[in-house]
Amino acid sequence: MNTQSTLRFGGIAAIISALLYVGSMVLWMGAGDAGAPPMAATLYATSSIVFLVTLWSLYVLHRSESGALSLAALLLLGISMVASLFVDPTDITNPTVIVLTICYGLGALLLGWLAWRSPRLPSGVGVVAMLMGVLTLAMLVPMAAGAADLVGIANLVVGVLYVVWLLWLGWIFVKGSAGQMQPA
Repeated sequence: MNTQSTLRFGGIAAIISALLYVGSMVLWMGAGDAGAPPMAATLYATSSIVFLVTLWSLYVLHRSESGALSLAALLLLGISMVASLFVDPTDITNPTVIVLTICYGLGALLLGWLAWRSPRLPSGVGVVAMLMGVLTLAMLVPMAAGAADLVGIANLVVGVLYVVWLLWLGWIFVKGSAGQMQPA
């Protein structure tokens, strides 16, 4: 499969992943204190799995520019996404959640840095990803303090940025402009 096809598949996956993620969050928030409805958990898990296709496409896009950083971002985000399927991400007292938060934040920062420097993507895509990474890492402070409400608010902001980032990437990848150099 050539790079352009990989990017198009990644773009379709990004759009589907964003829609599934929004659906899961709407169901989760609609449940209130009753706990996560099974459909919300299913949509979230499916969104995470579909995102792995987008993550692979980002690796393919950036590996020629910086293979080591691209691989590190792939591993950090991939591991955090897959592991989050088996851990309750709302349990801020769980040390695994803290490690996954660090992995996700660092992975987003790396992907953002790569996108920001890449001639193949608009620099704004990188800025959004770096902002996600910084805010995710900033969540460690309220997590350590046990401030679940602050973590929830920060996570909501990161979630909105994540959806914007996925839809933007999806649009770029589907229309086929990511394989070409962007004007400076």
